[in-house]
Amino acid sequence: MRFALVLMVTLTMTPLVLADAAALKLGEDGQGPWWMQATALSSSGELRLDRKAWWDQAAALRVGESFAVDEGKGLVRRETFEDRGGKAQDAIVWVIDDDEDGSVGAGGDRDSDCYVADYGRDGSVDRMVDYIDDDGDNDPDEMDIRYFVDSELRYCWFGVDLDDDSSMWSLSGYEYGGPSFFESDPYGDSMIYMNKLDTESGGWSPISECPFAFYDTDGDGQSEVVVRCSAVPISYDTDVDPDYANDYSHFAAPWKPALRHMGIVNIRYGFDIDKGSSDAMPLHYDFGFNLVGAAPYDYPGAKHVNLKRRPPQTTVVTPWADLRGICDAYEAKETGFSWHEESDDTIDIGHGEHSDADRRWEGVFWTWERRFMENTGGPGQKWNVRREYGTKPSTSRELYYSPVDRRIHLKHAQEGWMQVGHFAGLGALGEIRTFDTDGDGYLDRWEYDFGDWHRVAQVMDERAEDLEWNVDALSDRYMGQILPEANKANQRFMAAMATRRAFDADSKLVEAASGEPGICQRYAQDILRELQYADFYTYWSGVAARALADQSMDDLRQLDAEARASGVTSQTAWDLRRLLSRIDWLYGQGELDEAARLLEESEQMFRIVEGERGAP
Repeated sequence: MRFALVLMVTLTMTPLVLADAAALKLGEDGQGPWWMQATALSSSGELRLDRKAWWDQAAALRVGESFAVDEGKGLVRRETFEDRGGKAQDAIVWVIDDDEDGSVGAGGDRDSDCYVADYGRDGSVDRMVDYIDDDGDNDPDEMDIRYFVDSELRYCWFGVDLDDDSSMWSLSGYEYGGPSFFESDPYGDSMIYMNKLDTESGGWSPISECPFAFYDTDGDGQSEVVVRCSAVPISYDTDVDPDYANDYSHFAAPWKPALRHMGIVNIRYGFDIDKGSSDAMPLHYDFGFNLVGAAPYDYPGAKHVNLKRRPPQTTVVTPWADLRGICDAYEAKETGFSWHEESDDTIDIGHGEHSDADRRWEGVFWTWERRFMENTGGPGQKWNVRREYGTKPSTSRELYYSPVDRRIHLKHAQEGWMQVGHFAGLGALGEIRTFDTDGDGYLDRWEYDFGDWHRVAQVMDERAEDLEWNVDALSDRYMGQILPEANKANQRFMAAMATRRAFDADSKLVEAASGEPGICQRYAQDILRELQYADFYTYWSGVAARALADQSMDDLRQLDAEARASGVTSQTAWDLRRLLSRIDWLYGQGELDEAARLLEESEQMFRIVEGERGAP
């Protein structure tokens, strides 16, 4: 049986201080039980199969053949498979039954068994998959996927099953793989992370995605919050390694002195604000932060000890229970904010029946366009994601509500953009840009470019409302008030315009705007409203301009008061022009109800001008 000293995995992942001192380091496998000694690593992390007494017998195996080793507690077999990259492998696989439950008789199980794979049958170890049952309930609680280069251990993906669903990693050829990570466990409460072997200290060091953590905040078995920390050397050069945390060449390389000083240089922090995450639509993240900084990877409780793990037994990772607090207070030198408004028809980065919905297990990504932010990773969605970017250093996550566009924004964002189109079967439609022109921390300028339609709205009083950083409260406010009020205001204004000017909209956009109320429906409705307004304003501005250009109406002296007010005159044409300007100003300020009221009360003016002059 494995060690009697066991560190139980809990939601806090709090290590035992005494256990840390007792934990074995690289090269100390000989102090452990038989199964630990069997896979003992050298001080350089080396493990070879061709030094085993049974190697000649293993080398002579045919595909599908096997034999028992370790007094029946192990199994050696030859098998073929495809690795993660789709390359065919002919491998020797050694299965070790750590808990001696007889599992090797059936080829091994996921309860305290270890699998060592030699790709190419050259005696050199390539992968090791180790399942660890911490609480004795005969299912795995932690999992190691160890990667060897030239038979030397270089790095490891670790998995922690925090919700006891027995799910962590999907595998392809004894490494992280399968069809995609969607088959793994980005659902519920869970955590994965990478460490690199420190051959100088004999321990593990954080690197790459350390961790990816998932949080089921409402107990439905799905995740509503996701965090990804990028751990890289503090001294790394962004010009040389702009995406260091995702470059496997660094993980596979030998240990280097720069790896002694690691930091969290990027955090992706995503949320499901509309509470749409469900079995039917999992991974329903709506918005997220991309935080860039340089925080030393030195947090209380980051040393995680498991005395059932093969040495090194101490890994380094931020505690799951503390991580959201770390993200909330992370010192960011620049911040990106992304809001997923709709899917992107040009890419399929979702999964299964939702592959075209562009929902990712990693949350809502930043982008590699326009504003470079190192280690942001990918894949990213180009269309229909609202981006906002700010360079003011911040140790808190600050958002505000703008009544101008009835949206939640990043406080201190200096700029933003959103490329509109390629959803619901539509093509490219245009772009919306936003700016904080006076530097007070709130957006005050909106630029709309849709083909021939160009509109600029500038506000002197942003009327912004700072929001408390509380995701549950944000969700309640957004879904219970902001979204319904935006829909209601849109509908009233669009209806008021329709009574003055019929709009022949694209049926696909109309259908999307008429769908089930939600973020995507509201977004489609906003775009439909803008295009309808472009048609409305362009048409009536033309009517007013032509009327004012008619010189026969210049001399109002020839008309009495009733005629001046009831016929097509320069006065009624000017009144229409003034009304349109007032409505345009209100529209730009987000005062849709007031703009609709003016339209509703101005029926006679429109009838006079339209009735006597007709359509252009």
